[in-house]
Formats: sequence, C-alpha cells, structure tokens
Amino acid sequence: MTSHAVAVERQVLADSLLRCGPWYCTHDDAALVSHAEAQARHVAQEAAAVSDVVLAYQRAVRRVERHQLTPPADYGHRGGLARMGCPLWWRRQLRRLNARRLEQRARILGRVSKRVGIYCSNAGYRARREQQARNLHLLETVTATNQDGQVYTLAELAKLGMANPDNRRAELMLRIADTEAEARRLGHVSMFYTLTCPSRMHPVSTRPNIRPNPKYDGTDPREAQAYLNGVWRRTRAKLAREGIGIYGVRVVEPHHDGTPHWHLLLFMEAADKARATRILRDYACEADAGELRSGTARRARFDSTTIDYSRGTAAGYVAKYVCKNINGRQFCEVDHYGQPMETSAPRIEAWASTWGIRQFQFVGLPSVTVWRELRRLDAEIIADWEALTRPDPEAAAILAEVHRAADAGLWDKFLREMGGPMAGRLGQPIKPWRVVRQGAEPTLLDASTGELTHDQQGRYGEPVAGTWGVTVTSATGEAEYLTRRYRWEIAAKAAPIVVDLEGLRGGAAAAPWTGVNNCTPGHFRRVRESREGVRGRFYGFRFMGHAEAKGKISAWERSMLFEYWAADSFRRMYPAADPGHVAELRAENVEPLHAYQVANVTRRIEREERQRRRELIEQGREAVLDWFLAGEITQQQAAEVLTA
Repeated sequence: MTSHAVAVERQVLADSLLRCGPWYCTHDDAALVSHAEAQARHVAQEAAAVSDVVLAYQRAVRRVERHQLTPPADYGHRGGLARMGCPLWWRRQLRRLNARRLEQRARILGRVSKRVGIYCSNAGYRARREQQARNLHLLETVTATNQDGQVYTLAELAKLGMANPDNRRAELMLRIADTEAEARRLGHVSMFYTLTCPSRMHPVSTRPNIRPNPKYDGTDPREAQAYLNGVWRRTRAKLAREGIGIYGVRVVEPHHDGTPHWHLLLFMEAADKARATRILRDYACEADAGELRSGTARRARFDSTTIDYSRGTAAGYVAKYVCKNINGRQFCEVDHYGQPMETSAPRIEAWASTWGIRQFQFVGLPSVTVWRELRRLDAEIIADWEALTRPDPEAAAILAEVHRAADAGLWDKFLREMGGPMAGRLGQPIKPWRVVRQGAEPTLLDASTGELTHDQQGRYGEPVAGTWGVTVTSATGEAEYLTRRYRWEIAAKAAPIVVDLEGLRGGAAAAPWTGVNNCTPGHFRRVRESREGVRGRFYGFRFMGHAEAKGKISAWERSMLFEYWAADSFRRMYPAADPGHVAELRAENVEPLHAYQVANVTRRIEREERQRRRELIEQGREAVLDWFLAGEITQQQAAEVLTA
C-alpha cells in the first residue's frame, strides 16, 4: 500500500470517529450541553408517556446505545431510568465520549507526538484547561458551612486535601520511601520493571524519524491500558499460584504519542527475584512475539533493573516518575524527550484525565483510606469518643497503636501494625466504616417495613453511603470510631455588590444618554442638585428647585441626588401600563397548548429529516470514495458525482 493510500485510509478512519449516532463530536461545548438536555428531556417525556417502567427503561437504553454510550448498570430499572433522564448524566457521558473521540482522531492523524503536541493534542490540552477553569470557578462560588459556623469555599477546602498536587506528591513519596524502609528491614530486594505495548498500538514511529506507523491498528490509550492490565492480571495470578509474594507501586505514564506504558517498583524476597522477573517477562513478550527478534526490541517491550542501594534508593529512582505525572516540580527540570517539566506535567495530567487512566496504584499494601481517616483524629477526640461509646478494650488498644503511627506520619510503622506487606484485606485489623448518610428529618419510606427513615437521598432518589470513620476488629470484639466530626451545609456563594465608583463622579456633566444634550450647563447643574423627598442633612426641597444644605455638598452627594431625580423623572414621563390592558394583550397572544405541541413536533421531524438527508449525502460520498480507491471508477467520474 502506497503512502498516499495509507494517508487516505487514516483520514477515513479518523473521520469515522466523529459520528456517534445522533451526536457529531465537536469542540463546541455549548452544543454538547444543549444536546444533553434534549436527550434527557426526550427520555423523561417517553417515561411519562408510558406506565411501564421496564418499557421506558428499554427505550432509554436504546437511545443511549445509539449514541455509542454505555447504559448505567447495577442500578435497577428505576435508578437507571433516573440517570438517563438527567441532563447532568448525559452531559458527563457525552463530554467523556466527545473528548476521547476527538483525541483519538488527533492521534490517528499524527497530531500527538514530540514534534506537534506531546502526550496529548493541543486542542485536548486546551479543552482540559478550560474544564479546570470551569471547575475552579464553580468551587469558588460554592460555600460550605459547618455546625461551628465556619464558612469556607469549596476551593479552599480542596487545597487542604489530595486534590492539591503538592499534598498528593508528598503523600506518595512518603508511602514509597517508608515502604522501601520496611522492605530493607525485612531483607527484601527492590526491582524496577518497565512494560510497554506492542508496536501495533503506537500511531507514530520514531525510527528512523517521526512518521506514521504503518503497523498501527487504531488502538486507543484505554485499549492499550486494558492490554497492560491483562498482562499484569495474568502475572499476579501466576505468582499467586507459585506462592511468590510481591508489593510496591505501579506508575502509568504516556509515550510522546499518548500510548501508555508502565513502571513497576516491586519488593520481594531475594529468592523469588529471578522467577518473578521471568514470569513477568514471559507474559509481557507473549503478544506479537515475532517483532522481538533483537535484544533492543525485547528491552523496549520489557526491561528490568535491580536497585543497587550503594548507588541510591528505590524512592529516589522512582521520584522523577512521580513528579513528572503530578505537577513537574522538584527532582528534574526536563522529561525524557527534553521538554520542560512545567509544560509536560500539565499535558500528562490532561492525558490521564481524558482517557480515565489511574496513574498510581499500590500493590500488596494496607488501605490508604484508613491512614487518612486516622490522621483526622487526635488523642483528645479519641478519648471523648471512647468515654461515650466504651469500645472493646482490645480494639481500643489496637487503634491506639495504629493511630500513633499514622499521626506521626510513620507509614512503615503503620504498615507493620496493619499486618505487614502482602497482608490480605481480611487480615487487616482496621477497615473504613461506611454507613448511609442520615438527615435531620425523615424523608425516605422503607418499602419492607413501611417506616420513614432518615436516610439521605441522592440526585437519583437512592440512599447515599459515605465513609464516616473506621471499624476496628479484634479477637474479642469490634468497635467503630467516628472521624468525620463536621456536618456541612452546601450553598451558593452570595454574589458581591459591585458599585462603579468611577461612574458616579460629581462636579462635571455625565455622558449623555443620547447623542444630544438639551440641557444648558447652568440648568444641568441646578437640576443635578435638586431632588424632592431626600432626607438626611438636606431639607426644604422643591422639585426642580434648589437644595439648602446644612453643610457643603460633596461631589458624591450631588451625583446621588441627580440619580434619584433622573429615576423619578423617568417614572413621571413614562407611567406604567394599565394592568387590565396588559392582561388583555397577553390573553390575545397566548398560543393554544395543542397547537404549540404540534408545531414543536413538526419542527423536530423537519430537523430529523434534514439530518437524515445529510447522512445519506455523506454515505454516498464515502461510497464514491471507496469505489475510486478500489479502481471501479475514474477520478473524473468521482469528481462529477461529488460536485453534482
């Protein structure tokens, strides 16, 4: 196949991604929001028109599938129908689909590489920045108030948690460094592995220079991530069957063309190192083994390195990968491709957000949720809670030891107290305590008992569960500890009152409302200093007369008097219309509801008919192009048909 034919084939494949049933992918977010609201409205209308919930659910599922979206599962018919009838649900689904289709189209057309848009396309990066700006604006306009009367914006609260990149990086590095310290205490070895995808999953080839990869099969980053997950899943199952234990962290980052690859920092016993490495290599090199004829090709697919503690630590080795994938600060200034970290890190974050790829995941280690919940507590709060609840003494002793480690920021000691590396979830003494959120007033009717409950309902009418604390399990009993002490009320932030001081200047004539000013300067000054009914230190006012003040009138006061007079003069010159006459006019112009509905349906049918005609024309164009590429018609014949 010639290079021109390859280019045409790629263009056809890229353009085919834009059509998602009734939706055509675009960068216009306003059009997307409008389409989402229309689809939710249609689902709600169809559900209201039929009495059978199952039938309405099936119709809504077909509408969702026509958009090449995945219908909501595991929520039942009513829960799924409530989601498909919600504009916010449609907006989230369409934005995710739209962003991924546009990004994959850019990858197919070669617009994602170290020469053009590294890691993600420039358009995708701009869209992510705009989304972050919208999110930040929303967080700044919403306030949270607790029972103590403390008021914060959601943006201020977000900076205190893991949404803050600095906090996230610090916690990751602490967990990695202390896990390494515990591994060295146990005498375990550290291994660093790199896994990449086969060549057919990369849209761009870099050898001998950057060019489209002729082997590329259209795999997107999520599909490539699923392939790597499959390799890791088979590896872990094989290691478990052979009784080899491993623990550590996995980091996912993109190649310059957006294809993901993995870095694994794993700790294990020295006797298991060779076997574990062999198993991981066999599964990593299993797919497309024919292209791995040279040592360079095999190392590009799978590479392993033993951490030499005489040259450095494992945490130091992996630190650059952590910083590169969060905010690009500290440890290094440029990435693997020579790009500044300040610009590379936001593009990597945009790539991970667009494709929904989890960048960091720990393996064989205790729950970080328990760690974070315990760090919310202090000794005084624990003492007050135990005085009220009187928990099991052995459970209280376990919590005291684990909390002491978490409160001091000692992840290695926390790891030991939670059962050590590779301890199963059932063997860990502390777990998150999740309960259904409760409201002050009963709002939900329990169908089984007929009683009103205090369970809070979510947007879709279902009870909302959340983490409220931790559950401690001992040999003699179980105890719950509350860590969420505040109840928050969420409300929109009041808009500030803005006064344009520059526009309220006194002592000079203001800009006229029209192009003509009919007032002479002297008369204008007299009018501005007049106002009937103004109270305060002014008295003896007559309309269009002069003001007699107790003191000197400031420019601000003169301008305010003029504003009062202008408003009163306008009301005198243009009185309000007669309410009875207004009611008659409204009654005459009210369109009957049936006529409005008929017109609305007619417009929708005409719009759908125009859309079908455009689709038929596009299908005909594609068919002519296929005939031309297959040699069935000449270029002149194709041009005559396409321009007819």
